[in-house]
Amino acid sequence: MSSPFTPPEADLEIAPPSTIELVWINHRGTVLAGIAGIILIALIALGVTVSRQASRIASEQDLAGATDAAGWNDVISKYPNSAAAADAMLLLASSLRDAGKIEESDSLYSRFLESFPRSPIAVSGMIGRASNARVAGKPAEALNYYQQAAAANPQSYGAPFALFSQFRLLAQDGKTEEAKRIIQALANQYPSSLAAQAAGIRTQLPRQAAN
Repeated sequence: MSSPFTPPEADLEIAPPSTIELVWINHRGTVLAGIAGIILIALIALGVTVSRQASRIASEQDLAGATDAAGWNDVISKYPNSAAAADAMLLLASSLRDAGKIEESDSLYSRFLESFPRSPIAVSGMIGRASNARVAGKPAEALNYYQQAAAANPQSYGAPFALFSQFRLLAQDGKTEEAKRIIQALANQYPSSLAAQAAGIRTQLPRQAAN
């Protein structure tokens, strides 16, 4: 005689395993390996991020402490692809120009442009080459570099300065009409820039040069 607490035989039937249970039973090793792989990748990514952050901080500290060619070269060699290295290259190239070492400065500016073509400060490399040419008494070459800088980096902070520098060179060379076109482009494209404000003071130069 059955007890009132004994369930019917139908209730004793065992339900089949779910899809998740079947996957776990049949592919337990693969699942565990996959989870371990995901954890490992996450740990590696975290390690790379932490390492890059530490390297960035260290490079910035070294750059802040660098005051001469030796210090800047040290930053460039230790952190060759960093933003600090880009800044160090520009500082070193400028110091070489000031020391009269134009060829060495040009070489470093070229290296900078090759190493950091997409940097927000890439325009500084071309402007640096233009400054070198101007110091070396090559205005035509300087004008060409300023033109390249403005054309290749129209959204950069250096573009208005490059246009203004073209204007000055053209005005000094007596090329009044060309200088006027450049000053108009500067006024139209970068009306609120410091270069445009400076040019406003000098807009009479081409007219004076023509007299």
